[in-house]
Parts: sequence; structure tokens; C-alpha cells
Amino acid sequence: MDIPSLLSGPFGELGFGGIAGAIVGYTAKKMTKLVALALGAAFILVQLPVYADVISVNWKLVQETAHDVWIGHQGATLAGRAWNIISGHLPFGGGFVAGFAVGFKLG
Repeated sequence: MDIPSLLSGPFGELGFGGIAGAIVGYTAKKMTKLVALALGAAFILVQLPVYADVISVNWKLVQETAHDVWIGHQGATLAGRAWNIISGHLPFGGGFVAGFAVGFKLG
């Protein structure tokens, strides 16, 4: 990868905030895929003994717990809370948001 040509393209126009946003966006997408893989594998590992009647799972309780994690007590979603943490107190917010979108798309 040729860094100077990369910086003279769309990332160069976005500045530091854009580059930081692109890096965070790229990483966020990769982490999202990793979490999805882990949750899918965990579901399969739990469902196999459930299918064999070795254990039983209260799926209604699991669903309620997952809902409480996803939507907090004040009604804010997990994604919204994570975005507030990632983008909090950034002086270069506009470039960061644009860079995040580009990085997430590329990831």
C-alpha cells in the first residue's frame, strides 16, 4: 500500500479527524464481525447440548437480558452509547464522522 497516494486521496482531504475516524471505523467493523462470529459460535455450542436434551435454556430470559443490554434504562441503545464514547470531545468531529463512514465501508 502506497501511503503518500492514500493520503493524497479522500483521506488527505479529511485531515487528521478523517484519518482517525477511518481507522476507528475500519476497526469497529472488524470488531463487529469478530463479535458476531463469537456470538454465533457460542449459540451453536449452547444449542448442541440443548438439542441432545443434556441442558435446558430459558430462551425468554436470555432474550430479556439481551434486550436490557442493547437498550439501557434511559432508552439509549448500546450502539448509541458506544458512539458517544468514541466521538466524545472531538474537536474534529465532522472529519471523524466522514472518516468513520469510509473506514467502516472499507472494513
